[in-house]
Amino acid sequence: MSKETLAVRVDDDMRLRLETLADAFGQTRSAVINDALRQYVEYQEWQVDIIRSRRDALAAGTAKTVAHEDVLAEFDQRFAD
Repeated sequence: MSKETLAVRVDDDMRLRLETLADAFGQTRSAVINDALRQYVEYQEWQVDIIRSRRDALAAGTAKTVAHEDVLAEFDQRFAD
């Protein structure tokens, strides 16, 4: 897999935190940043996929829905003193 250089600006505090993590893991700052970006992108992609699938299910009429009043009643029942 080819790699591309990206330039980002970070404040001094973030740079120091990245250096601390890199030292603790025995990695470069680039490796720490790449891992953080990978985790962030994977999580965001997962969220987008879930939202799209739920939206598609709603549009197709196959989604399970619950009335707002039923949700409130369930909360009242579960969290009653």
